[in-house]
Amino acid sequence: MKNDPKKTGRSKLRMRVERQMKNMPADVEATKGVSASDMAKTIHELRVHQIELRMQNEELRRIHEELEAARDRYSNLYDFAPVGYLTIDKRGSIVEANLTFATLMGMERSAFVGRPLSRFIQRKDQDVYYLRHKYLMESGNLQSFRITLVRNDGSEFDANFECMLVSHSDSKRKHCRIIVSNITEQKKLEWQQQQAQKMEAVAKLAGGIAHQFNNELSVIVGTIDMLELDVPKDENTSQYIASIRRSAERMEHLTTQLLAYARKGNYEGSIISLSDFVRNTLPLLEHTLDPSIVVETSLPDVILKTKGDASQFLMVLSAVLSNAAEAIEGLGRINIACRNELITQKDAAAVPGLFPGPYVSLTIEDSGRGMDEATRKRVFEPFFTTKGVGRGLGLAAVYGIVKNYGGWISVESQVDQGTRVCIYLPAVPLAGSKKSGSSD
Repeated sequence: MKNDPKKTGRSKLRMRVERQMKNMPADVEATKGVSASDMAKTIHELRVHQIELRMQNEELRRIHEELEAARDRYSNLYDFAPVGYLTIDKRGSIVEANLTFATLMGMERSAFVGRPLSRFIQRKDQDVYYLRHKYLMESGNLQSFRITLVRNDGSEFDANFECMLVSHSDSKRKHCRIIVSNITEQKKLEWQQQQAQKMEAVAKLAGGIAHQFNNELSVIVGTIDMLELDVPKDENTSQYIASIRRSAERMEHLTTQLLAYARKGNYEGSIISLSDFVRNTLPLLEHTLDPSIVVETSLPDVILKTKGDASQFLMVLSAVLSNAAEAIEGLGRINIACRNELITQKDAAAVPGLFPGPYVSLTIEDSGRGMDEATRKRVFEPFFTTKGVGRGLGLAAVYGIVKNYGGWISVESQVDQGTRVCIYLPAVPLAGSKKSGSSD
């Protein structure tokens, strides 16, 4: 058991004092003429002083313990705060970092001290950091900005910096105190919200155009009918009229897609099993696919049903299958699967416009060439294509149909790794069934 160094020091001091007192001659003369009452009074005062010293020692010990506890609380609050804390000197070198920042960066806290903060900032954002830091040191005004930080392993994350100027009381030095927040998920949600707002705006425009276009198209189709009745029938005239009618029919189909994207139009809703729908519809669509493409399915019989229009669902399946087939060069495969899904409150919070509850999903995955991130972000834009000529509405119409039914569609893709399209539609529970988690 270790000895207390304070107690050991006091014991040694007491022994030294006792040795000196033994060598000192008794000053008898000093006590002559002192009455017993004065002697008792002096002894009393000495005892009171001794008690006072003991109480002062106890008070100092208590204050010391409180300071130790306060230091521990500050240390815990500083190190385990939900945000990172950095102290930067005038030159931009890191003076101090808390454990939260070290965890965000995936490094030991000691590895930051003395190193320039710019070392951990993405190159494209370094000018922003330098200018903000310089302005802060000169003006003292609070600075708030967003940059991208780079971890030691090369991975990156979006961060928000709140910078303030702090002065040391014992010197004229000024440091920069930075609060660092990881906003990667926040930026993702912001982007999703912006995308949703953009799609809403385009959908309103598409709806207006579709209605106006449909009105004019009705006149064209009616005129074609009148021509067929009034114009004498001959081979050339019939060919011309037939050509005009085919074009009008294609434009009617385009109008239908526009209205689907705009989430407008009159459609019949019925209770549909996605498994049965895909099983019955797939043979009608497979003949449009290249024979070298193998289609595999996972369509369970026991599955939740959803409410929708069969013609719209046919448009959805046809558009996604067509895109998947076009992405495959030579031999390839397409997997189609249906399953039950339970969207939790947490899942719904990550997707604007999605609500928690039971859903049924339709997943179509191909082994094609895939897409880069920039292309993937634009797949739902009307008439967007990676080819030289526009291809029509495609996934834009699919997006409108799915959103119209309160569903959600996601596209995951990587170059040379294929594409996975997953569609979630609100489920109508089967009679007598119980809500459960994901299952096949």
